[in-house]
Amino acid sequence: MLTTARILAATLLTSALAGAGAVTLVAGPPAYAAPEPSCTDVGVPTQTRQAQAVFTGEVTSVTTGPAEGDRRGVELVHEVTVEAVYKAARVDVPAELQVLTTRGVPGACNLGRLEEGEQVVFFVRAQTDEEGQVAEPPVFVASGDSGTAAADADLLDAVERILPNPSPPVPADPAEAEFEPLPVDPPAPLSRAVAPGAALVVAGLLGLFVVRRLNRR
Repeated sequence: MLTTARILAATLLTSALAGAGAVTLVAGPPAYAAPEPSCTDVGVPTQTRQAQAVFTGEVTSVTTGPAEGDRRGVELVHEVTVEAVYKAARVDVPAELQVLTTRGVPGACNLGRLEEGEQVVFFVRAQTDEEGQVAEPPVFVASGDSGTAAADADLLDAVERILPNPSPPVPADPAEAEFEPLPVDPPAPLSRAVAPGAALVVAGLLGLFVVRRLNRR
């Protein structure tokens, strides 16, 4: 009888402690963790349609810096030499440009770093200001689900089936080109400039005078 009472008391005490722990757990502040969204591969046809520009190019250099605003993570700026432009909707694609990606930004589908010297197919959108205007020269953004990837044969074949007529990038603005000044001789004085002509006139008059003298004889 005593043993049964002890077992019953222990059971009640355990239930009470468990209930108190449950209440404490519910009443406590919930832990916040921003989940990293999965980058869904929607396929090259959809990625091509969604992209503002599609082009191939070589990554020549990469620099890193903190992400814009209050976001945690890293922003990577890729300098790219463009080879062929497959699509350019309401934007020019210059021969030299920048492509931005992110790494470790919570809530973003981060593409990360592209290797220097790598040939890449870029599916990008142009960065715009608060008024929705594209900067000049344009800066492009590539996300992890954009389709941007190394330019292997399969990816190039898929792009060229949809966009079969690539064009060259827009050349550099002639106004921005640098020209080496050529040496220029100072202008000759007026007397020197006139002298050759005056000599010819005098020679012509002398010749006319001699001819007339000969005709008189």
